[in-house]
Amino acid sequence: MRNLLLLLLLCPLLAIGQQKSSDEDQIKAVILKTFSAMKAVDTVALKSCFTTNALLNVSQIRPEGTIVREVPISKFVQSVLSRKQGDMDERVLSWGPILIDHEIATAWVPYEFYLNGKFSHKGVDVFLLVKTGNEFKIQTLLYNMQK
Repeated sequence: MRNLLLLLLLCPLLAIGQQKSSDEDQIKAVILKTFSAMKAVDTVALKSCFTTNALLNVSQIRPEGTIVREVPISKFVQSVLSRKQGDMDERVLSWGPILIDHEIATAWVPYEFYLNGKFSHKGVDVFLLVKTGNEFKIQTLLYNMQK
């Protein structure tokens, strides 16, 4: 009886843990799909990773100070479309923290970027995601670039 009671008390916690794990897997999948779509120059797949009003921001340190450039998603997709398959290769170095609260999430993802097979730069991608329906999509991507 005691074991049954303990199991009944733990079931909701196990369900929450499984949902979080499922959401984390889904978040990792959409990030990897983004990188794969860039490499394959698959703009249909790339667009499907983002919300319709998504934002892309690039943080850069310049002699006059740090600036943040905003790049419309449409311009980003066009820049990918101007490449050949395999030209752009973004690689996840590790998975930083992924934080989830119901329909919103953040993911911290250190990366390396290769252009035409050669190392170009590294940095951190910070994704803000929102769950629309049953899937997470990227609402904001902020990244920096270091040599």
